[in-house]
Amino acid sequence: MITFEHLTKRYGSFTALDDVTFTARPGVVTGFLGPNGAGKSTAMRVVTGLTPATSGTATILGRPYAQLSNPAAQVGTLLDASAQHAGRTGREILTLGAIAVGVPRSRVDELLTLVGLDEGESRRRLRDYSLGMRQRLGIAHALLGDPEVLILDEPANGLDPQGIAWMRELLGASRVRAGPCCCPRTCCTRCS
Repeated sequence: MITFEHLTKRYGSFTALDDVTFTARPGVVTGFLGPNGAGKSTAMRVVTGLTPATSGTATILGRPYAQLSNPAAQVGTLLDASAQHAGRTGREILTLGAIAVGVPRSRVDELLTLVGLDEGESRRRLRDYSLGMRQRLGIAHALLGDPEVLILDEPANGLDPQGIAWMRELLGASRVRAGPCCCPRTCCTRCS
């Protein structure tokens, strides 16, 4: 479960998140909707402890991210598929992640198969990956610890139609529902 309570984030005079309160319940895929700049990525950065909130709280499984005993084993995250070392291979990136999370290295092969990256692709340098391949690798990385919670920022970005169908299947699209809009503006009916 993910809970935001009166979450606000300001950058100087700009308010990225304005008193956001909601709960994402277990077993349900919840999507943030809103225009570019609405604060969706900021909210995900706050809940994962990468950006401090100005006020309010964000918890995962009842605790702030920093207080989780092994965060990567409890929360899988994909916030930016390009935020990996471009000179490493996909396999190296997943292997290092497996070591850090404390899962068997055999998990790397399982996940490469799951996300559809074959042996040759897994041995290519990240700089030579397409955006869709980076997304698939990022999803594999998020799943390394078999987490209870997944936080994915634009996971279908760069995926072809077959990849989008695969993503929906992976996430159990029959349970997808729209979540709250965190837009600080009144530009759409979800925001007002």
